[in-house]
Amino acid sequence: MKTLAGLLGIALLLAACSPGTVEVPETVIVRETVPVTVQVEVTRIAQVEVTRIVERVVTTTPTDTPPFTLTPSDTPTITFTPSKTPTASRTPTPTKSPTPTRTPTNTPNPFLLTGSGDAVVDLVKPDDLVILHITGNARSSFFAVSNYDGNGNQIDLLVNTTDPYDGIVPIDLLAGEDTKRLEIKARGQWTIDVLPLTAARKISVPGTITGKGDDVFLLTGQKPGTAHIVGNARSRYFGVLGYGSSKELLVNTTDAYDGVVILSSDTIVIEIKAEGDWSVEIK
Repeated sequence: MKTLAGLLGIALLLAACSPGTVEVPETVIVRETVPVTVQVEVTRIAQVEVTRIVERVVTTTPTDTPPFTLTPSDTPTITFTPSKTPTASRTPTPTKSPTPTRTPTNTPNPFLLTGSGDAVVDLVKPDDLVILHITGNARSSFFAVSNYDGNGNQIDLLVNTTDPYDGIVPIDLLAGEDTKRLEIKARGQWTIDVLPLTAARKISVPGTITGKGDDVFLLTGQKPGTAHIVGNARSRYFGVLGYGSSKELLVNTTDAYDGVVILSSDTIVIEIKAEGDWSVEIK
């Protein structure tokens, strides 16, 4: 800078003394000014670029760091897994094993009466119309079963024998009959199973049914017309009764029997009183 000022001073002095004789080399000015201009522009540009870079670094790097701070928040989710382990403690569901307590469904049938010797028992019926399956008198002594109403009046003598007994008898098939008690005369053990009338055997008309001893069966299908009855080969007592709108005595004998009888068209129940084998053909 001092050199440049000196040259300018000399040039002006010469110009004043002898105008037009002195020339100032332009190259010197250019050589001196160009580096200065370039230096200034370079430094300005450098400063601007540096500030921009600094701004980018300052503004961008902080925003990048927050996502990394979130990662620690992900780790706490691992702590929740232990909370699921206590559910394993609920596995003691084997406490449901006490279900075997339901096995006492083997409670005695309330409609099965059992006993030994003479007895009077109250009757509980599963239906209004019932049949009794009676067994007893294994010693071949005297055995009798009678049914009574609520006033103590005897309705019927159901069983009366000196032989071992295993048979089925109906009760309360007629209007006004309502058994409340049974009286048993026996030596030894006996059983009485109380069943609904619908549990009796059935025969489709026309058809044939066979059996042994006292029994009850129902007629289904067509209306009956006649019955061919065979039984009482031992010449003991043999009786056959039909129930519909009324009670009909079809057979009543102590002789061997083989015959045909007329049935009322509304007959739906047949009762057999017998010792030994029998057969009935309904047409």
